[in-house]
Amino acid sequence: MEQDELDALISENIADLELALTRVEEVIDPRLNEAAWKALKRGLADEDYHFEDDDDLDGAWFAPRTWLDKDKDSDPWFRLTADDSDHRTWLASYIAPRTDREAIGIQWYHDNLYVKDYKQILEAHADDLRDIESAGFRRDGNRIYLPIQFDAQKIAQGLRNDDLAEAMEPVLRAAEALLAAREAFQHLRDAMVAKASA
Repeated sequence: MEQDELDALISENIADLELALTRVEEVIDPRLNEAAWKALKRGLADEDYHFEDDDDLDGAWFAPRTWLDKDKDSDPWFRLTADDSDHRTWLASYIAPRTDREAIGIQWYHDNLYVKDYKQILEAHADDLRDIESAGFRRDGNRIYLPIQFDAQKIAQGLRNDDLAEAMEPVLRAAEALLAAREAFQHLRDAMVAKASA
C-alpha cells in the first residue's frame, strides 16, 4: 500500500483507531500482564521465590527469598517486562516485538554496583555466564535477559475465550529456563553482594 493511501485510510478510520488503542491500553494490556504474572508465579510455585506485585510489569519484580534483605528488598532482582521497547502498548511487546530486547521476557536487574565492578564480576564468572546462556538467556553488553516468544493467534484466541492459560505457556517455559540457570545466577548474585559490601 502506498504511503498516501495508508495516510488516507488512517484518517478515515481515526475514531476507530483511537477507540482501539484506548481499549488496548485500558483493558487488553492489563489482562495480558495479569495472565503472564500468574503464569510466572505458577511456573515458580514449587520454588521459594518472593513476588512483589504491581499493576504495571515495570513495577513488579521477583527474586529467590534467600536474596531478600531485612527490608524485604533484593539487589539484584528479576522482572518480567520488555526492557528496551519503544512500543506504546504491552500487547505489541507480546506479539510484535521488532527485536529480542523489545520482547516481553525475564530481565536481570541490579542497582548496587558501578558498571566497571559489575563488568569485572561478569568477566570473572565466564563459566556461569555460559551456563546462563545455555539455559536460553541472552546478553547485550552487561544486560542479561530471556526474550519470550508468544503466539499471536493463541493470545487472540485466549482473549476471545477469556482464558489466556494456553497463550501464556511460553512464560512457564521461561520459568523453567530461569530455574535451569539458578545456580549460575546465585554465583553472580553472591559475588555482587560481596563486592557491594566490601
